[in-house]
This record gives sequence, structure tokens and C-alpha cells, in this order.
Amino acid sequence: MSDQRYEYRKTNVVKIVVENPKGKILLIQEPEDNEWMPGHWGLPGGKPFLKESLYDAFKRKLKGEVGLEAEPLGIFRIEELLIDKRTVLMFIVVVRIDSNIEVKGESNSHKWAGIEEIKKMDITEFSEFYNKNLLLEYLSGNRKIVDFILIETQQYYDMQKNKEYKRWKGSGEKQDS
Repeated sequence: MSDQRYEYRKTNVVKIVVENPKGKILLIQEPEDNEWMPGHWGLPGGKPFLKESLYDAFKRKLKGEVGLEAEPLGIFRIEELLIDKRTVLMFIVVVRIDSNIEVKGESNSHKWAGIEEIKKMDITEFSEFYNKNLLLEYLSGNRKIVDFILIETQQYYDMQKNKEYKRWKGSGEKQDS
């Protein structure tokens, strides 16, 4: 019998703070046909595909939504959202670029916003409830960032032929008496 307390969806999401040389953050506008907050402003990013690491999702979303290939500076924060019957972990990843870029991708529109622009925006303009506070904190100088290497991806689905993995997995299986 399974425990009902553990029967909920868990979702990981990567969101990307793209900071330009002037210290402004890239905001993208969700397309009008987007299922989540159409027309609202937020950070590029999204959910990983099945069997896709957060790092690979970061690379895919940065290229697809912004048209940029870059390495992450690190993780600024992990926002944990407890919503009804699901938990969402939002990994906020930072990228700093050296020069202005031409933003090209899936978004409806984009803009570069500094602290004053973010302060003027209403909470209802953001694609995530926490975005305004998160961006104001980041832009006000709280930029503690941990290296992305903090996330060590273990691809168990690729280890089926690994003898040590098979030995470890077998050690947890119940033995018939």
C-alpha cells in the first residue's frame, strides 16, 4: 500500500537570469498562445524533457528562447513552489554576457530591465509570482551564486550494463525466503 502523502507531482524548471554589461536583466514576454501566463513578462527557461538534465535544459532553453549559447555562471537561487498536489523546484541560473546580443527565439517580445524598471512593474505583469522580488533582490546586489557543478547528474537509465550499479541495485531488492 502506498502512502498518500508522497503521491504528488514533482517538477524541475530552469529559469535564466541573463545580465548584460549595463547590469540589466533580460525579460521575455510569453506568447499569447502560451498555456502559462500568456503575455506576461518573465525569465527565459522551462522544464527539462524526459531524461534531460537541468544543464542540458538550460542550454536548450537559452538557445531556443534567446538565441544565445553560453555557459552558466552558476545558480542564484532555488525557488520551491508548493502548489496543490505538486512541488516545483525553480532553479534560477545566471548568465552574464559581454556585449549586447540580438535576442531571437520563441518569445513574443523582450526587454532589458534594471532595478527602476522592475520597481515600476505591477506584480500582475510577471509570469511568476516571485519574479519581482527575486529580480529586485538580485539587482540590489545580493548576488551570491553557487557553481552549477553543485548539481551532479546521475543517469541511472544509462547504467543498466554497469556491473557495480547492478550489484548496488540488487543489494536493495527483497530476497525470497
